[in-house]
Amino acid sequence: MRTVSDRRLKVIVFVLAFAVYAAVGYWLQVRHGFILGDALSRASAAQSVLFSRDPHLAAIGFIFTPLTAMAQIPMIALSPVWPDFAERAFSGSLMSAAFMAGAVVQIVSTGSDRGLSRRYVLVITAIFALNPMIVFYGSNGMSEAPFVFFVTWAVRRLMMWMVDDDVHHLIAAGGIAMGLAYLTRYDAVACVAAAALLVGVTTYRRARIPPRFRRALLDVLLVSGPGLAALVGWAVASWLITGEAFNQFTSQYGNTAILRQSGGGTSDFGAGLVFSVASMTLLAPTLIPLVVWAGFMRWRRPNWGMLLAPIVIFGATLAFQALTYATGETFPFLRFYIVAIPFAACMALVAVPDGGFAVPKRRGRYAPKSAQTPTTRSLRGGYLAAAAFAVSVPVAGWGMSLPTYAPQEFALAAVVDPDPDSVSQAKADQRRVAATFSTERQLARYLDRLQLPESSIIADTMYGFAVIVASDRPKTFVVPSDADFVRLLNDPSGRGVRYLLAVPNTGRGVADALNLRYPTLYETGSDVATLELEIPNQGENQPTYRLYRVNEPLPQK
Repeated sequence: MRTVSDRRLKVIVFVLAFAVYAAVGYWLQVRHGFILGDALSRASAAQSVLFSRDPHLAAIGFIFTPLTAMAQIPMIALSPVWPDFAERAFSGSLMSAAFMAGAVVQIVSTGSDRGLSRRYVLVITAIFALNPMIVFYGSNGMSEAPFVFFVTWAVRRLMMWMVDDDVHHLIAAGGIAMGLAYLTRYDAVACVAAAALLVGVTTYRRARIPPRFRRALLDVLLVSGPGLAALVGWAVASWLITGEAFNQFTSQYGNTAILRQSGGGTSDFGAGLVFSVASMTLLAPTLIPLVVWAGFMRWRRPNWGMLLAPIVIFGATLAFQALTYATGETFPFLRFYIVAIPFAACMALVAVPDGGFAVPKRRGRYAPKSAQTPTTRSLRGGYLAAAAFAVSVPVAGWGMSLPTYAPQEFALAAVVDPDPDSVSQAKADQRRVAATFSTERQLARYLDRLQLPESSIIADTMYGFAVIVASDRPKTFVVPSDADFVRLLNDPSGRGVRYLLAVPNTGRGVADALNLRYPTLYETGSDVATLELEIPNQGENQPTYRLYRVNEPLPQK
């Protein structure tokens, strides 16, 4: 029987993983309407680029970094044919499935690069790919899948660079993976900084003859320069278009403002660190033992330096998340620590003897002499590492059921185990979270039936994005990315606007553009509109909408 080549094996792994994640996304989002808010907002941003009243690329927004929304644009272009690409954010599911399947391939490649036993590599890969957090975030349109892919790719290439000093690894890790990671999540700034430190120190120590500093600096620029360029380029683009370089932190729609409005952060540094450590433990309960075992197997032995890449890069990412939460700068979400899972997978792969390494494209002058020395020691300890890694699957599944640590994931039980006859408070909470955005879809259908002309409804995308993305007539809505938004908001009756979609002027609603312009709109109509419809919301943390009909303009004297 002919052995399947590495290339073909990776194609098979990618196709299988993509099919599983896409199927789960279809089942969750299209069939059951279980959609997370950030995933739906990214689909809405991509829709605005193509189908808003003022379609332009900058309509994608500058709160999130752009890659996850931009990747969905080709599928959103098909939403007139199949509305669920936008309305149910299935474009996001396909985006996540592709990137997470790519992350699975990176785990396979991490083992095959070092010539490990294929059976062992596939065992570790299967444990990683079937972890419930990986399955969920490989299917739901959030930014976790591309972030895990890019960081795991960078770690894999840096591991090999530590062995063979091939400059191609630095180009792939820094020039592609790190730069695109930043365009996926702001958290990647920790990876970029950590990679610069790791590569700079390593090259400086390897270069025995002057000019050591210059050689180290060149390698640092290769691995972290593109990430820095992505940071600066995105900030400059944001500043030129919106007047703010870092909207995530300064805009009324950004993360900092949301934390302030909703009270989502923590004010207790110690409690924040405890929460972060607990979250990491839930996702990778045997991470520390795997690191210790891998260190014992590697330290001061041939190619021991490859151990540093996952520890430094994944470790910096987790430390950054822990620090930002402990200082009250982000939310208590289990998903922010998801890289603990590929971290543990890499440790399980590093904790075994090397086989025959892949031949480098250009072996560097500072590669250790023993870089290509294969060993034939038993994999018995490796299977113990695999068993330890496998513990993460049931523990992560249990962790996802805990609302304290997993306020977004725990409601999956309403879909996986609906139990419609239960009257418990826990089930009620799960159903309410699972029903998020169902009211917005109903409201969108109601507004579509009115057959309103273009520019008839003013709505801020703070909350209104969920209504707009579910509408078959997105040009009906006037939104903040439209060039004439302020002009129409200032004089809705004189410019043909028929309705204002209002939300309560409390919590996040205080930053809603309609409330900023008309502070009493939700309560009284602010003398510019008359209440026509109130829409109670059955979703979690979603507002009760009020639809106000704009008053007729006063007759001219």
